[in-house]
Amino acid sequence: MSTQKLAKVLIIDDEHSSIEVMTTMLESTMTVYVAETAEEGYNLLQLHDIDIILLDVDLPDLSGFDLCKKIKSDQCFVDIPVIFISGYKDLIFEIQAFEAGGIDYLTKPISPVKMLIRMSVALKIKLPIPNAKNIRLG
Repeated sequence: MSTQKLAKVLIIDDEHSSIEVMTTMLESTMTVYVAETAEEGYNLLQLHDIDIILLDVDLPDLSGFDLCKKIKSDQCFVDIPVIFISGYKDLIFEIQAFEAGGIDYLTKPISPVKMLIRMSVALKIKLPIPNAKNIRLG
């Protein structure tokens, strides 16, 4: 069995339950880095060759929107896809996410299947997604 990881993902979120859900879903197929502040996330971004970022809107030191703008203003990181993760369901937040440079916007609680599908599209790779027959509706 191959132990090679498909991608390197940086999760920047200060909510432990969200981090746990995302990490659990991703760690078997991806190398996962976790930061709980914008500063810590930016530092990890500079240290590792990150393929995709899952970014919370609300961080204790800087908004996710501002961090995304900072990331996208740096030529080294401009092409890294950023998927926003937020508890805000209002359209205004989604608009701000795209204006900041995000490529997608998912709301909490995180749907692991949706997250994997969106990441798969963003990374242009096939991630293991649970079979549709095994997903209960309603």
